Amino acid sequence: MENNKKNSAIFIDPGEHLKQPPKRSPSLRRAARLSVGLITLGFALTSCGTLGGGEANDDDADATANDPLTIGVITPMTGVASLEGNALRDGFELGIKHLNADGGVFGQDVELIFIDDQGDAAISTQSAQRLIQQDEVDYLFGTIAGDTSEAVAGVAAEQQVPFSTAMIGSIPHCSPHFWPFGATELMVTEGLVPYMIEEYGENAALVGNDYLFPRQYHDASRSLIEEAGGNVSVEEYSPLGTSDWQPVINRLADADPDWILTAVVGGDAISFSQQSDQFGLLDDAGISGVSLQQEFYPGTAEIIEGSVTAQPYSDQLPGEDNEAFVEEFREAYDFTDPIPVVAATSYHAAHYIGAAVEAAGSTDPEAISEQMPQVDIGGLMGSSSFDQDNHTFSTQMYLFEIGPDGDYNPIEDFDIVTDPMDRDCS
Repeated sequence: MENNKKNSAIFIDPGEHLKQPPKRSPSLRRAARLSVGLITLGFALTSCGTLGGGEANDDDADATANDPLTIGVITPMTGVASLEGNALRDGFELGIKHLNADGGVFGQDVELIFIDDQGDAAISTQSAQRLIQQDEVDYLFGTIAGDTSEAVAGVAAEQQVPFSTAMIGSIPHCSPHFWPFGATELMVTEGLVPYMIEEYGENAALVGNDYLFPRQYHDASRSLIEEAGGNVSVEEYSPLGTSDWQPVINRLADADPDWILTAVVGGDAISFSQQSDQFGLLDDAGISGVSLQQEFYPGTAEIIEGSVTAQPYSDQLPGEDNEAFVEEFREAYDFTDPIPVVAATSYHAAHYIGAAVEAAGSTDPEAISEQMPQVDIGGLMGSSSFDQDNHTFSTQMYLFEIGPDGDYNPIEDFDIVTDPMDRDCS
């Protein structure tokens, strides 16, 4: 995909991080906010410009409350998770561009700073520290893999900066200013698993990459399979970046499953799907799971045609909001493939965060977090909202069948889905 940006944001090389940044209180961070425009502008002049860059209104009585909202975005633009990372970047950037065209926040353009964390938790940590301490961002957004999300969440919580993710899946972290927009593992499997058992049979195989999200995804799916009267005959994990999936595929085949639920992600999702087809694993077995997400479709098209997956979004959903988003996204990025869920979620998150900050009346983290469960903007993802206590994001969920031209066609509407996860983040 070619990324044709008419208005670029600030993109920071992952090597340009603060070393052991001093811890500063939120009040000091806000007090220093007036100089941030000079810092980011100086970088923009020597680097590649900003998205937005509207001038502050000198007539406003409260200068601090009316400084431009600045959001730091940490995402893997290179590396094994770059398919998801670039989709997140594009969706969020387009959402902020759309928000700015409608007046921004506090009547000013929202400013973005992007850092490529390469899917490395150590770089994610350094990136969060740099964005908070040096660039004085008001909000953090992004990350893909669970370990990178945990890394950023820890820094954000310590520094009392709001942070949101957009990928499907949850992490153990829970704090007053953490607001994840992605559907949880339970939300994307509770409608899918009964369908797969009814359609293919009771004998399921689970496979995924060996890190937090795939294991949590399969913890949820295993419970649902057993509750529905099915059984898990085999469960296999392999590290991110695996190129040879044949040993795993052989062990899956030996279990003779009726269907396979896959939590293989990134570029691995493509190689696993292609090799599963090559070695005959899918000849007599169904397949579903996150490996069927839209960002992987160009490499898996004919293999997954006719399969189903459960997600909160497809570019084939009806409605004016989706039609407008699809047209904007395709034009902005010269994009012809199925639009990924994480791109749509990030686009929606940009508008949601903007509405929450506007309602808060300032960039104070307490004020923003007070508004996050109250916001209901409708729009692309429908009437979605955060739970006051566990901070999960309830959203519309659908079952999609994948057509021959990459159309993810809705065949069942699960309505608004919630996760009753027992935790108190407030």
